Amino acid sequence: MTGLIEIFLFCGVLYYFYNTRGSNMVDVLSTRLQEVYAKWEARTDVQRDTDDSLSRLSLDGLRRAGTQNQRKRLQIREQARKIRSNSLVKIKETELLIPTISKTTTIAYQCCTTCTLGSRDSFASIATKQLQSSGRNMLLIDPGPSLFSKIFNDISFIYNIKKYEYPRVTQTVLNDERLKEAIHLTAAEASEEHGVPEREALQDAEKRAREILNRMESTISDTLLRITAWVLYKLIPFFIKSLVIQQSQVEMLQKADSTGLPLVIIPLHRSHLDYIMMTLFTYTNNIRSCLIAAGDNLRIPFFGRILNGLGAYYIKRRIDPVLGKKDILYRATLQTYVMESLRAGHNAEFFIEGGRTRTGKPCLPKAGILSIIVEAYLDGTIEDALVVPASVNYERLADGNFIREQLGQPKKMESFGNAIRAIWSTIRGNYGIVKLNFCEPFSLKEMIRSIELQLAKQAGSTGKPVEKVLRNTMSTSSLFGTDVMDDEHRQLVEFIGRHIVYDGGKATPIMSTNLVAFILLNKYRDGCTLDELVDIFTSLRRELEAANKDLAFCGESLDIINHALAILGPGLVKQQRQEVTRKLEGQPVKKEFVTVINPISILPNVIELAYYSNGMMSHFIMESIVVSALYATLKTEINDPKAIAENDLTVFQSSLIEKSLKLCDILKYEFIYCQPCQDLEATIIDTIQYLIHTGIIRHCEEGLLEEEQWSRRFARTFDDSSDEEAAAVFASRKIRYKLNLEAESSRRMEFLHTVLRPLIDTYTFSAFTLKKIVGRSLTERDLVQEIFVEIKTNLDRGIVNYGESLSVDTIKNAIKTFEKWNVLECHPHENTKLYYLRDEYDNDAATNEVFEIIDTFKWTRNVN
Repeated sequence: MTGLIEIFLFCGVLYYFYNTRGSNMVDVLSTRLQEVYAKWEARTDVQRDTDDSLSRLSLDGLRRAGTQNQRKRLQIREQARKIRSNSLVKIKETELLIPTISKTTTIAYQCCTTCTLGSRDSFASIATKQLQSSGRNMLLIDPGPSLFSKIFNDISFIYNIKKYEYPRVTQTVLNDERLKEAIHLTAAEASEEHGVPEREALQDAEKRAREILNRMESTISDTLLRITAWVLYKLIPFFIKSLVIQQSQVEMLQKADSTGLPLVIIPLHRSHLDYIMMTLFTYTNNIRSCLIAAGDNLRIPFFGRILNGLGAYYIKRRIDPVLGKKDILYRATLQTYVMESLRAGHNAEFFIEGGRTRTGKPCLPKAGILSIIVEAYLDGTIEDALVVPASVNYERLADGNFIREQLGQPKKMESFGNAIRAIWSTIRGNYGIVKLNFCEPFSLKEMIRSIELQLAKQAGSTGKPVEKVLRNTMSTSSLFGTDVMDDEHRQLVEFIGRHIVYDGGKATPIMSTNLVAFILLNKYRDGCTLDELVDIFTSLRRELEAANKDLAFCGESLDIINHALAILGPGLVKQQRQEVTRKLEGQPVKKEFVTVINPISILPNVIELAYYSNGMMSHFIMESIVVSALYATLKTEINDPKAIAENDLTVFQSSLIEKSLKLCDILKYEFIYCQPCQDLEATIIDTIQYLIHTGIIRHCEEGLLEEEQWSRRFARTFDDSSDEEAAAVFASRKIRYKLNLEAESSRRMEFLHTVLRPLIDTYTFSAFTLKKIVGRSLTERDLVQEIFVEIKTNLDRGIVNYGESLSVDTIKNAIKTFEKWNVLECHPHENTKLYYLRDEYDNDAATNEVFEIIDTFKWTRNVN
């Protein structure tokens, strides 16, 4: 019966193609159907048993024989059904017969329509018109046609990779006028400070510039790239099951590389393996390998030389040896080297976040290398560059976790011995799959011109000169600083950097471990059954698929969850079988065994589990912001039995937007909420509309207020768009929403509110600690430690409910927020930072006000 239904459905497909694509397509499909049906008939033709021996059997024998024949017939029927099903599946899976086109293409991360509309679809290949595929495994090499390539397929593949020349730019850098000027400035400064003769000081500066360059520059070699690629193809399969990339993205980057413009690939940084994966991808796909900016902590014996030969050039972790005093010579050498490398035709790669993310969330951009590339375009060193935001994600992080650092312990320095131990440990592990995603390349020239227009428009709308607008939002993370870069350049770099990080975050693949950890920590922190976990996993999976997110897994939810639990391991998630008693109405008591899943939500394990969970936060952050703002707005009523009984929990749109904007400001160093070319308030309004769509809040059903009626009459009376806009704004202040307290909506609200609670707890107790430094000044290390101890004490007392709130990175971001609010002031002191309260906040009352602003967002509902 099922087969007949599928045939009727297939006939419907034929009718669809006939009406949309003509009779030629139908002829092809009909021929294909006849061929498969003929094979089906031939393979499912059942042979009848003609043996006459059954007549000579006894009665018991006849019964046994009848039972055997019945079983045989059932097996034959089942086999025939599977054959028919497989045949029909082949028909349905044939690419030619797919009746519809997927909503998302293989390039799901296209350029911004506001900033880089001209670059959009410029490098899209023909594959973008096809269905989105799960990608291909780069570790699998297709054997070539020859016998040698079939036997030694990896050697043959590596041998046939396109060869590129990688010119050295040492002498060009040393002859550059910019570097010569920096040498003279350094020599003059040394001569004045230390009384050294000018000629000797000049020779010392020239010698130091050459030493800096020799220690910094890459010695990239095609031979070493080939050898390393072969070694990696042998080693990686030991600990990684597959390295996935979509073929259309490969073709896109190949096309971009063929333009002759330098490619600037900017991935988000999660692991030391990022360097390896990106280099392996570009080299084995005939894309010119990049020069990669790397921290000089990786310049360790043997491995440092290998990385150097694979394209790494080393940058000091601390550019300036003395805090507050800029090393002009080092900066000029670095700037000249990067710019001359781009001029020579090298592709570039760097990690805009600086170091690896310690929390699992994307970090805010650091503008250093990006500012050099922008400067290279602005001064005419390069005609243009193609910028490619990218992201790599891992089912399990291969280079350990960041628990020590998040608990305030010093980072272990890289060394040869540590590297050997880490490699040996990694090879013996199981780290699941790795997936790479690349956004569509955009023109740096187009982006800069677009930003200049937006800033000019912004300045015109506010009535401020452009310089004033730029100064209000200037970056504090530049490689150079105010003595080299002006405010306009700083704002330009900051804008591009935030755009890149936001795009890279959206392109980050969602791994099975991310989703399972996210559910366990935010929905079932106290544990759940496997069935409950499957239900919520399936629900969120559908929600993410509907939002066109890249899910790096497929198959049945139960299988995916079991795989993720195995990857996370018993150190993060505990599984056990428990006996439960169930009694259904009208039935006897029934005992059965169920699998119970419990996340390890105690220190220090919970910090590592939170790392995987945080990979999901960017997908739910705006909903969580608005729900937390909703709770804060209704904090005096949300647990009022009378208001709940009367179902009268309402909030004005203006109040909800105001609270949401305030929470966004508090967490400004944790997230990038939208593209910098988008309006944050408009993004919040869109999120509110989505919450209405999902049923969490509802529009209040009431007549128009007198003010709204007036504003609408006002808007109709005048044609001036500004008057109409003002009237609309006035009316929007009176829009009200009602909280939906039904069970399903309540559970969703609590889930979204829980997403941000660990962060809000950290910020709340960071603000509370400000009271303890009234009249005092502390170094950055001591201030972080003071806050850390306060949170740890309250965690032990049960006042703080989330172990992951104990995070040094989050504490440092909270301190940045207080500094931005002009609550704290910072001054350099003996190569460190010294913090103290500004005069107007150096009292208990003022610090208590800061605490209450943040504490408002801790308010939650009594769901019982």
